[in-house]
Amino acid sequence: MVDIDSGSVYITNSTSVTTTTITGGTTIRITPTKIDQNYDNAITAIPIPVSTGGRDEQTPFARAVDLKRIKEAVSVAGFLEDESGESAFTKKTNLLNLGKNGDALTIVWGLGDYQTKWASNTDPSVNTGVFISKMTFTETAGLFGENVTASPQPERNIAIQIQLVRGKDM
Repeated sequence: MVDIDSGSVYITNSTSVTTTTITGGTTIRITPTKIDQNYDNAITAIPIPVSTGGRDEQTPFARAVDLKRIKEAVSVAGFLEDESGESAFTKKTNLLNLGKNGDALTIVWGLGDYQTKWASNTDPSVNTGVFISKMTFTETAGLFGENVTASPQPERNIAIQIQLVRGKDM
């Protein structure tokens, strides 16, 4: 069980996500520096020809056609950090595996009235949720996946930029 805190972003393949906890599945915590939420709606503007007689102020200059091609995406920039239960390197590996499996995921950040959750649908015939479209990792030089035996061990941060798209698996 993972307790959700207000300063982190969680990506999980668990279908048991409440407002305060995530139970089961694989869950990765990202310490974000920036979260961008994007909503794109493809609307086509069709210009209306203007006559030589002028145009009334009440008449629009163009018509808009809503194509209903909506894309919602979240981009998170932040860090995967070493924690007592899981290293940053393990979190990176788990995220890569979640992306390669192609299953619908859940992303959640914030608490209470300020919580945003894009949840996966538990019905396999619907299979809506969040899908990873792009990930970029930046590791600190000298700590590339190697075990450090110094005591105390240095804290390892792996910078991440990840983009997730909400939709339905075809």
